Amino acid sequence: MARLRGARVGACCALLAGYWLFVLLLAPAVWQVEGLFPATDGPGRSGGLFGRAIGLVIGTVAYAVVSGSVFRERGAGETPPAQVREHLAAVVVLTAVCTGAVVGLVLGRNFPFPRTGAPAMFLPGGVLWGLHAGAASGLLAAARLRPRPSHRLTATAADFARTGTALLVCCLCVSQSGWFLPGWVVAVVGVPAPFLLFLAAGRSERVGRWVRFQTVELPKGALT
Repeated sequence: MARLRGARVGACCALLAGYWLFVLLLAPAVWQVEGLFPATDGPGRSGGLFGRAIGLVIGTVAYAVVSGSVFRERGAGETPPAQVREHLAAVVVLTAVCTGAVVGLVLGRNFPFPRTGAPAMFLPGGVLWGLHAGAASGLLAAARLRPRPSHRLTATAADFARTGTALLVCCLCVSQSGWFLPGWVVAVVGVPAPFLLFLAAGRSERVGRWVRFQTVELPKGALT
């Protein structure tokens, strides 16, 4: 398929090698996430649900390779190295965001100080601060991978880092109520706490310096 489309096979093979490197780095976190799948009476870990989820992820990558969709064509006036760098930068950002969310979720679920404070660190707090931390690291890496230095990406990464830090501090403070409150009460308080922080950022300039609601933007056409 790639040959028929006139795409650059060598560049794509380099990108795929990077994809699978990220998969290997994610493997320990994925094994921890297995505990989130409900147990059933079927064979395998979590009754086979975990295995089917892993198969879906790997199958999606395999389908993309077979279909040739990740074998990029050369754009008009675009040199192959620049094109590959833009593509790889976008992949790094997406992978870092997903990795950060998973790591934040796993750390929140296993939070031990106090154990009854874990709900405040789990959902949605763990996903939110992990996502922002992942976005910050991914954007910093993307700024270095792109053909030209991008001060905009660096500044955006700093904003994500500040917001992620504020969310983590908020979740840690709420989780400490678990020393004297039952877990269900901590969950009731912990669920809206991160969203209230964003609400406060819109009303207070001082909080707004640390907390900013923004989305992750990829370079235009980087994955096409």
